[in-house]
Amino acid sequence: MYGRFDLHDGSGLSREPEEQAEVGSLLAEPGGNALGQLGIQSQTRARMARVRMEAWDAEPLEPGGPWNDAGQVVYLSPGGAAHLCGLMDSPSGHALLLGPPFFAYGLRAYTGPVRTQPADYDASVTEAVEEAWLLRFWPLADAAEPVLRTETEATGWDPQRMRDVLPLTADSTLSQSAQWPALHLSAAPEPPVRVPFRPSPPTRPKRVRRDEVRGHHLIPHETVDAWQRIEETLGDLRKDMLGNLPTNIESWPQSELDRYAVQLQMSMRIGRQLNPHNAPTYRLEPSSVRTVLLRPAPGVSGRAWTWGKDDNAHAEVFSVDRQVITRDRIRRLTLLTGIVTILRHENDFVEVRAATEAEADRVLMVERMRG
Repeated sequence: MYGRFDLHDGSGLSREPEEQAEVGSLLAEPGGNALGQLGIQSQTRARMARVRMEAWDAEPLEPGGPWNDAGQVVYLSPGGAAHLCGLMDSPSGHALLLGPPFFAYGLRAYTGPVRTQPADYDASVTEAVEEAWLLRFWPLADAAEPVLRTETEATGWDPQRMRDVLPLTADSTLSQSAQWPALHLSAAPEPPVRVPFRPSPPTRPKRVRRDEVRGHHLIPHETVDAWQRIEETLGDLRKDMLGNLPTNIESWPQSELDRYAVQLQMSMRIGRQLNPHNAPTYRLEPSSVRTVLLRPAPGVSGRAWTWGKDDNAHAEVFSVDRQVITRDRIRRLTLLTGIVTILRHENDFVEVRAATEAEADRVLMVERMRG
């Protein structure tokens, strides 16, 4: 649809509803609910949306000022995040950590000032160029238990059961929220992000002469230029990133390299938000963490395994339900396990910290159910 951008929670479990209802400018399910995906319509058919997303730990006050109410829904998020996408699901690379996975969040949208200019086809016609949006999220209820409690060997688990917490009542409100670090985010809002309502025209590929293709002596020079471009784009991000750079990154176009830099910045920001007390961390391969319900992703908890030099190795990270599995007496190593929460997932590695009590409870519940 022209004049629309979307929110996805990033879990891969969201789906567009078969029937949609307009809640103001929000395209949700009938009843004003959205399971991991939400369409947002332009009110002026502008080219760009300038979107500010904010995560609150309780229902926010009205923003006042130039903002006008554009709709409110219950956003059921399997992944605990909101990713901005333009038309045709083109990802912007920007995301906001809302809180823990499998939670119900309130979402209230507002529209703001619209920037206009004379139309290219007729200077006497004014058209909308950029439309301001404010999206505010706050936690309503933990929706994981209906999904976990109804799992069977025949049917597995179904994220659609998150709807079982609806309609929300006083009994379904949050408890022990202090045990969820993801619900206590930085008070400083993230800067607005520009998202196109419609895709930009594709870049015409550059024509290369046949003699340049045969001229293998040019390749080293081109390679040097490519790595200089990578260094200029990523800068200090390379110091803190997990793992090595992706394969063939030197052949990426600048637009893809820019998107990768945004993803790294987003990953590092969310990792800091999930670890507000600077707890000790550890780096693992994703296959070393068996996560609950979702694939290894920031905010998801699971049981991890690693080898250490003795029974006391990695004690600060592998501290929750810590167990010694076996000892390799030949190599003098010990296989340890513990429940952790993933902070970042980059370049085939994850960074983890010890899970809190609330985070670990989900993992232990699934382990008890599955024997």
